[in-house]
Amino acid sequence: MSSGLAVEFEDVFWGRPAELETRARGLQATADAIDRAADALLDLVDGQRSEATDEVTVAAEEASAGLRRARRRYAGTATALTTFAVDLAPLQARARTAVEDADFHQDRVYRLEREVYDLEGDVLRADAAGDPTASIDDDLWNARNGLSHSMGEVAAARTTLHDVRRLIGEAADRAIRAIETAIEHGADSFGDNWNQFWEGVGDFFEMVGEWASGVLAVVVDALMEALSALVSVLVVLALLLVAALVLGLVFATFGLIGLLLLGGALATLILAVGIAETLRSPQRQRAQTESTAPTGDAATDAANDALEARDYQGIMADLAEQDARGGEGKTEIRVVAIRDAAGNIVSWRIQLPSTQNWSLTNSDGALNDARADVMLSMFPGVPTQYEQAVWDAMTEAGVFESEAPIMFTGWSLGGMMAGDLATDPRVADRVESVFSAGSAIDKHYSAMPPGVRVTQINNGIDPVHTLEFLGLDPIDSLRHLDPDWQTYRPLTWPMHDAGMYGAEAERYLPEPRPGDEIFFAAEGSGSYEEVYVAQYTRGS
Repeated sequence: MSSGLAVEFEDVFWGRPAELETRARGLQATADAIDRAADALLDLVDGQRSEATDEVTVAAEEASAGLRRARRRYAGTATALTTFAVDLAPLQARARTAVEDADFHQDRVYRLEREVYDLEGDVLRADAAGDPTASIDDDLWNARNGLSHSMGEVAAARTTLHDVRRLIGEAADRAIRAIETAIEHGADSFGDNWNQFWEGVGDFFEMVGEWASGVLAVVVDALMEALSALVSVLVVLALLLVAALVLGLVFATFGLIGLLLLGGALATLILAVGIAETLRSPQRQRAQTESTAPTGDAATDAANDALEARDYQGIMADLAEQDARGGEGKTEIRVVAIRDAAGNIVSWRIQLPSTQNWSLTNSDGALNDARADVMLSMFPGVPTQYEQAVWDAMTEAGVFESEAPIMFTGWSLGGMMAGDLATDPRVADRVESVFSAGSAIDKHYSAMPPGVRVTQINNGIDPVHTLEFLGLDPIDSLRHLDPDWQTYRPLTWPMHDAGMYGAEAERYLPEPRPGDEIFFAAEGSGSYEEVYVAQYTRGS
């Protein structure tokens, strides 16, 4: 499986050294031709000494001087192009080697992750049976050591590619400065300089401009992502500061006993919420199946096509609609079967709504409420009524009667639920993708099955995706080294909004990630969506 670095660093391979050298030879040939033309022009009047030809001689010398200025522009540009091409070729070769190394080690990472997973299971089974585990422990140590090494090699390849990107940028800067010097030398006016530039090197500058704009876009995006991550850290610190101030105020007002009473009250409330979640089952209020299958009627088919999600922005639009239709009273869950033109199920896409009911005492309203938020944040292993409803909807839709791959999607609380369900053993061997926005799902990295593509978009000023609370382990920080786990960090307003996250999804990912396209019906391909829509309320 690819490491993804070839796509992430595609700008490194944009330049075409062979084409640059060909163009440089053409410019040099033009410069030589201009030089010969200047000599020939002077030869026409050489030896002429009559008064009548003196003025011609002066004009010829001025014309020759102008030609030689043009010659220097072409020759200087040719030299700059050649130098850039010579610098570019080995850098791109180095980049290709780094990508090949990363791809090799990423494949090894996937293999060793599965091996570690299997060996850990072997150790547990051996312990349970009372069998010796020394041999298995040795194999497990070797597998973990190899996994760590390959992860390091992928990281080293990324560092190499960053270095190559920087060196190519420096080479391009040198070439541009050399070309500017060449075209400015001896220019008679701004207009002459501008015209000579576009006549001789316009195409080249267009090529370098394309490359530079791509590199600058990458640099700006990287800076914004880093700033967004920093803002997220500051948001967490601000939340911790507010909590500390509240606790300090309680302590200052009521003393240690008051603080202990507050802690006890909160613990009792959370315990009561957890117990309530396990005592009742969700109630399905209504369910129906909707289809966008071709009907043969042009107007109807066009309307159905408009209902289908084509990308992640389309998913966010669907999720926003689910939030609006469910509201505080009901939870609307959608299980989307993607069928091909023959009606075969290609994949399943599970769409989960965000928090709509903010009452901790909610007993008969929507399942996607503050109680579910508390449980997923504090006790992610405890099944909630929201989770039970998702399994029920999947069962009723026929997910477990099929072997087709599964994608879990959601934003805010829905994304947290998506990340939690993707690690469940019931579907672990079928889950291939998770998409979330503004959701705290990093805690699920270590439990996520190998090879699952996780795509999350987290606004830097949005505090919701930072509320991991319990379950976030040190090993989860390795997600930054995993190309399957991609996080995009805009810094924008509003801070927590489905429409905003949809727009950012379109900006970062106008097309689905490689592999995710199977979870969308392709326009004009005959494929379509069959959507099981179910609405639930709390059972208590």
